[in-house]
Formats: sequence, C-alpha cells, structure tokens
Amino acid sequence: MRRYGVVFAAAAVTAALTMTGASSASAATEVKRCTTSDGGALGAMVWNWKSRKEIAVQQTVVDKAADTAYVRVRLDITTGKGDRYDYPWHNNRDGKGKSKTFPGTATHKDGIVSARIQVEDVRGSSPLATCYSGKTYNPYY
Repeated sequence: MRRYGVVFAAAAVTAALTMTGASSASAATEVKRCTTSDGGALGAMVWNWKSRKEIAVQQTVVDKAADTAYVRVRLDITTGKGDRYDYPWHNNRDGKGKSKTFPGTATHKDGIVSARIQVEDVRGSSPLATCYSGKTYNPYY
C-alpha cells in the first residue's frame, strides 16, 4: 500500500507539471518525497532552479488515512548564509485519498543553496507526525 501511495503522488506531481508545460521526463527524474512515520501523509516536490536566488517548485501532499487529521506541506530552504527558512504551510483538508498540488516560486535575498519539503499529519493544531524529503541542491552555487 505504501508503494502505491508513492506512485500516486509521483503521478499527481507529473500530471500537475504536464498542465504547466513541464515535460514528464524531467518530472520523473526530479521528484523528492517523504511519508510521515504514522503513514498518514505523503508529500512530493518537483522543482526547477531559476537562479542563485529563485526556485520554481510544485508541492503535492496526499492524505493517506481515514481519520480526523489533515495534512500539510511547506518548502524548507537553506540560504546562502547557511540559515534555514520555512515558507508558509499549504493545507489539504479534503480527506483520505485526496491530493492537492501547490505550484509556486520561492525567492530569498541571501540566495537558496538547497530546498526540501516538510510534510505533516495534523490534528487540530498539533502535528501527529512529520517528515522531510531529501534535499535538492542549487546548481548555481
């Protein structure tokens, strides 16, 4: 079942990129993902580095559990000064089996050395489980 969820998230990200004009071949080779330890949330990201200070990124999060929790995803970067910076959360409150994709661009005045996503399974305002994807490193550095 876990493998199915990973394939589903990758397919959702690929579909989202296809709609925005990115090739599915690049989506297949540039996906970072993670699943929370409780199995309730799966997240994936696909990206395109634009410069030392800018990354275009699609974040997808899938709710994997039939419970009262919701899932969320956000971008977590390391700046050119070595500081970590978290972008705002994107929530998926649509229930089990539903995925949401959030396209966007992130910039930082100090540059972006690396980026990854943080995914959480949340009840109320309390995280039940958290995971981080692998990092992608900026080739402009």
